[in-house]
Amino acid sequence: MTFASLMNRSTSDPTRTGGHRGWSIRQRSSGQQSFRQRSLRQQFWRAPRSFLLPVLLVPVVLLIDGYHPFAGDAGIYAAGIRHILNPALYPVNAVFVTAFDRFSVFGWLVAALVRTLHASLTWTLFAIHLFSIFLFLVACRHLASRMFDSELSRIGSVLLAAACFSLPVAGTALVLMDPYVTARSFSTPLSLLAIAACIDRAWLRAILLLGLAAFLHPLMGAYSAGFVILLALVCFGRVRWAVVLCVAVVAAAAAAFATAHGVPVSAAYRQAVSLAPRSFLFVARWHWYEIVGMIVPLLLYGIALLRFRRFTRIGSVCLTCILLGSTSVVIAALFVPPTGPYLLVPLQVLRSFHVIYAVGVVLCGGVLGVLMKRRRPAALGVAVLVFAAMFAAQRATWPDCDSVEWPGLPPANPYEQAFLWIRGHTAADAVFAFDPQLVYRSGEDEQGFRAISERDQLADDKDAGVVAVIPHLADRWARQRNAEFSVDRMTDGERRAILSPLGANWLLLAPHAQTGLSCPYRNEVVKACRLTP
Repeated sequence: MTFASLMNRSTSDPTRTGGHRGWSIRQRSSGQQSFRQRSLRQQFWRAPRSFLLPVLLVPVVLLIDGYHPFAGDAGIYAAGIRHILNPALYPVNAVFVTAFDRFSVFGWLVAALVRTLHASLTWTLFAIHLFSIFLFLVACRHLASRMFDSELSRIGSVLLAAACFSLPVAGTALVLMDPYVTARSFSTPLSLLAIAACIDRAWLRAILLLGLAAFLHPLMGAYSAGFVILLALVCFGRVRWAVVLCVAVVAAAAAAFATAHGVPVSAAYRQAVSLAPRSFLFVARWHWYEIVGMIVPLLLYGIALLRFRRFTRIGSVCLTCILLGSTSVVIAALFVPPTGPYLLVPLQVLRSFHVIYAVGVVLCGGVLGVLMKRRRPAALGVAVLVFAAMFAAQRATWPDCDSVEWPGLPPANPYEQAFLWIRGHTAADAVFAFDPQLVYRSGEDEQGFRAISERDQLADDKDAGVVAVIPHLADRWARQRNAEFSVDRMTDGERRAILSPLGANWLLLAPHAQTGLSCPYRNEVVKACRLTP
């Protein structure tokens, strides 16, 4: 049985999948009419049932995918929130932790919540993370209810979404939903709800949801808006207009690329975008399996589109994914080369695949629902297998941390232990210098120094991600990062001469580093040493 045939079995309304009348603004389907004419009483009784499975799956997702509140991008967001709550923090490099807060209301909203609840940031982030899991699963069910009449297919979508919560999105350095809190934790479910609103032709609701998503995460909100615009054109039967829009976007990218050849690029920015952890910016540097992760979803959407007519709901969504994905691939492949120019790098165009993956999980969940009806043990086996794979992947990604870093409990990671000692035993204006590659060192697990220690540091390789999006920070970043690059091998005199003028007054050195400085703390991975008396 093919993918398309399974999808066809997931709905009883032919106008939703492959009926002759199609789904357009000119020919409203009976299924759409019945949905809009559903009585308030039916909605009242069905709403609690639709929330039940997401509620039950929240602890499952938490235990399977883990929780790391200050790791990865969360380290930047959390440090930014700490700075909003206490502007005296990070006296030298606050510009790196507040970079996202200038474009997003997310940090300000979380800070306001902390002040309102009089709760610690740690507990607030944990509660927000649980709510974001629930909201994501509800959004997936909301979209699935527009795609499938079968309740089992809707359940399958929610179940698969829970199982694929931390699914990597090709080579974009993103996962479907992070095991920590960032602006994407809410822009993602809001985007799915906006797509469902577009299918309902509830344009005001779609605009409001997209606007909120953009206020939280402007870049991801923009790509979701592009998806909804293309979907609306397809649904109105204006497929040619949708294609023309995609061609126009490619032409604009080509013009920007041609213009950028005359714009000088600083050596500092070139260095920032060329670091190994930034390889997701350039499709030419992706591994083969990451490229497969980009091509295969488009092929699957193409197969489904061949089976379903383009005016049907599933067919319209598939065509939209193909148009958005193909446009992004062309732009990334032709106009974002590793050698420059880098004008389009801050757009990270292939991250548009994030919404494509999210929609794909919902559609594939419908297939899982059909399997649940025909071969329930096999369907449950598939779900368990995906959950197990995600759990194994998470343990491989965070091998030296607790799977769930519960608020209030001491961490198992020795780097986190060192950062917590620093928070409790150094002055609030302390500024640390250490190996800029420390954040990507084996065992560190990308734990955010600023977010955990509440102390400042000279720029490191994690800050290069901020620089890639905000190029004017490049010179500041390169000056600090390159100065401390060999800090573990410097003499104490060199450390004082090179790092003190940059504002550093503490060092975080490797245990084997030679120094005569006073080091009041050390463990098996680092030692904290005073650079100035």
